[in-house]
Amino acid sequence: MRKALFVSFVLAIAASASAQVPANIEAQLLKIGQVVDPSCTAKLYRPLMPMNDFNTYWPPDAPSPASTAPLYPGVTIVRDQSFGPNAKDVLDIFVGEKGGGSRPVVIYVPGGGGNKVEQQVRESNAFYDNIGRWATKNGMVGVTVQRHPGSGSWDDGGRDISMAVDWVHDNIAKYKGDPNHMVIWAHSAGNGPLGVYVGHAERWKNGVQVKGAIFMSGNPVPGVGGAPGGGAGRGGPGAAPAGNAPGSTCAADANMGANNGRIAGPSGQTAPAGFGGGRGAGAGRGGPLTPEQQAERDNLPGFKKTSAKIAIAFAELDPGVMNATMPANVIALHDELCKVDGPNAKDGKGHCPELWMLKGESHMSEVFSLDTSDQIVARPVLEFVKKAK
Repeated sequence: MRKALFVSFVLAIAASASAQVPANIEAQLLKIGQVVDPSCTAKLYRPLMPMNDFNTYWPPDAPSPASTAPLYPGVTIVRDQSFGPNAKDVLDIFVGEKGGGSRPVVIYVPGGGGNKVEQQVRESNAFYDNIGRWATKNGMVGVTVQRHPGSGSWDDGGRDISMAVDWVHDNIAKYKGDPNHMVIWAHSAGNGPLGVYVGHAERWKNGVQVKGAIFMSGNPVPGVGGAPGGGAGRGGPGAAPAGNAPGSTCAADANMGANNGRIAGPSGQTAPAGFGGGRGAGAGRGGPLTPEQQAERDNLPGFKKTSAKIAIAFAELDPGVMNATMPANVIALHDELCKVDGPNAKDGKGHCPELWMLKGESHMSEVFSLDTSDQIVARPVLEFVKKAK
């Protein structure tokens, strides 16, 4: 098992050696430091994005889109498609106009406040269209999901993910996607809801309908190895080393909840104070959980049973990551899941997850880098999607 873990790290290092973060950006990421800084990171990657973006499609405070003309040549976007009863139950679908049907589907679940468009500064509004565009350029259909606060039940986030996946499964063939080849990818605070979804198949109408799940910068199974909640953000995967305050390196507003780039429409959700995106599956209100409640909310039994392939990734500059080494609780989770397959367990096979250490990347650059020359994240994600059938 430990040999498989070592091989996983070697593969991650080999991939990074052949796909470096652009030198000028890497230097600035190091200057920003190990903090969650969407505003400053967006300023670094915005010049690599198309001139047009979501911000030009639906400007701040506009009552309706300023233009319905295609933003990205060759890409059709279905914007703010409803998938559930809440007004924020919406998703975007990105489809390349060339090519046939039955394409793999990548479903992206954002972190932070749950917006499928980042909104700290105007530059941030270029994201996460970049993930949808990247998917189309690689022969896939991209789906970005809007998250929203639940009513307070521990499984609200997982229930919302379940509705989104069910809608995609039932409708994606109309958009050239293959409902039987779907991979879901969560970042930061999105890991909590996705962990509940994968870990509790029995709670959803149609079970877990994805072939693979990528958990980036967050532990999907709180409690294993002393793991905190499901999102990295502030306070997680461990105490962040001392460093610059968010915004201090690029003259951006240091208040990450300011929403200076906020847009109108269903995607215009205001981020809550702080970054972290809510409670993990083990958190309770009004005191400690009873043993029965803990057992009900535990994701681990479901992860040991799921047929979905699992990958867990962290950025070298994530808060709490030390010496480019995976957090101890993630290694503990890896080892626990590998036990299901016995002494011959191998990363990426059976229940044993792949582990990716994303060299040179930060908490936000790992998702802002998609659809650029920075292939540190794009390459393993693409390979994972291809294998998860």
